[in-house]
Amino acid sequence: MNKALIYCRVSTEEQTGGGHHSLDAQKSVCTKLAKDLDYKVVKIFEDPGRSATNMNRPDLKDMLIRCQEDKSIKAIFVQDTDRLARNTNDHLTIKAMLQKEDVKLISASQPTIDESAEGNMIDTIIASVNQFQSDITSRKTLKGLEEKVRNGGWPLAAPVGYKNVTDQHGNNTIAIDEVVGPLVKEAFRIYSTGSHSALNVANMLYEKGFRSKRGLRMQNSKIIGLLQNRFYIGEVCWRGIKAEGKHKPLVSKRTFDAVQTIMAEHNRHANRSRKHNYLLSGFLHCAICGNRFTGESHPEKKAKYYRCTKRINHKEKYTKMDDLEKLVQEKFKDLQFSQKFIGMLVQRVKYRFNEKKEEIEKGRKVLFNKMRGVEQRRDVAEQKLFQGVISNEDYERNKKKFKAQLESIQDQVDKLKKVRELRINEVQEALKLGRNIYKAYDEARPLLKKHYLGLFWERFDIKNSEIVKAVPSRIFEAIQDDLKVSQIQHKPVLYKRASVVWGDHHPIQPTLNPVGVQIRSEWGGYRDLNPS
Repeated sequence: MNKALIYCRVSTEEQTGGGHHSLDAQKSVCTKLAKDLDYKVVKIFEDPGRSATNMNRPDLKDMLIRCQEDKSIKAIFVQDTDRLARNTNDHLTIKAMLQKEDVKLISASQPTIDESAEGNMIDTIIASVNQFQSDITSRKTLKGLEEKVRNGGWPLAAPVGYKNVTDQHGNNTIAIDEVVGPLVKEAFRIYSTGSHSALNVANMLYEKGFRSKRGLRMQNSKIIGLLQNRFYIGEVCWRGIKAEGKHKPLVSKRTFDAVQTIMAEHNRHANRSRKHNYLLSGFLHCAICGNRFTGESHPEKKAKYYRCTKRINHKEKYTKMDDLEKLVQEKFKDLQFSQKFIGMLVQRVKYRFNEKKEEIEKGRKVLFNKMRGVEQRRDVAEQKLFQGVISNEDYERNKKKFKAQLESIQDQVDKLKKVRELRINEVQEALKLGRNIYKAYDEARPLLKKHYLGLFWERFDIKNSEIVKAVPSRIFEAIQDDLKVSQIQHKPVLYKRASVVWGDHHPIQPTLNPVGVQIRSEWGGYRDLNPS
């Protein structure tokens, strides 16, 4: 008697009911047919709750492996071919594998399928119909999901900071996650200050418990994607459909827009080069056509250059990278903070440093108290061991726990030390910048130089390898509505607006300048833009 296998499958929806497609019904029909055709069923493979639109099914794979390894298997019984596959390619792939092992595919409800040319044609037609039916079902499902989005619902798993819940009426809705939601909101708040990168945000929130599913720090790309997701302001966008969501927003549109503006500013001055670093990428523009300059490396000349991206139209020549960077560096000599502003800066930096220092010291005291508490509990456990109150096994278990707690506390103490070191480094850079902008830029690392460029300059227009116009940054326009900043005494400081002449006497539109900055004109001297 030839040996055979039976394969049964139900999808999640089919699994909820009985009838023609239930697992028991399939097994009963296939077992009877195998007996009638004089086959001995040696194993039944089942894939409950599995779709037939792909081959990623455990028992299907196990069955095919069994056919390859056991040469005594001569047939596979299924109730319908759509139990095996609803995809034409998958169906033909499975059938080809079975034919290679000389295993017949026998369908209880489709007896006309055999190994003849006609049978193969009918088999292929039925497989195509199965796939078409699967496509129609998928389309119906997709239309339903699209309609859900148009009505403000969300068809997928809730984004980070939200959770999928079922309301009292049995409807699936989205609610704010009480634990993660506030951390997402904090991510927007931190980034909206303009003082932190996505990496900084990820690091800061990691310390507060905001982590990936594997417990790791969130990747920069994930943080950026989160900060760009309009779902957090109450909008749903899916497959080109946009609508006002039914869920509660986590952040205000004002904060969200501020984040997008800051992100665009960061991207505009980002160095997108992969093989070479060009410090001035994003800042240099052609004075003839207005297009940006790009950086190029010429290994044969052992040199790097900047050039206009549209130079072919006006033959603007290449300029050596070092030459242009030196010219830009010289422009920093035109910037100088007033003595009054430097005094304010020193006071403010000192105040913030001492404030942070006090915070760190409090944190260290708390940790040391925790450490003493653990050590005391460890000492008590040791005494109980000597007195025979606890067993050696209990003491060993407690010892490991105490050791882990002490190591964790020590790690936190070490982190506080690193934070203090970082703070004093920040203080050094801030004071250096305040006292001598040019020197601070000259001695800064490339990444910090990039930040200084974005802080003080909007662009440099180049012609014939010379800077013909240097445009100051408008970075302080974000506080233009308030026209004030906080000082150490927390008193408002108003800004003056002024038109200045820069470069070859090109007028610059009135713009908001940082308090206490002096700008040197081409005819000599400094114009003091002190607060009033």
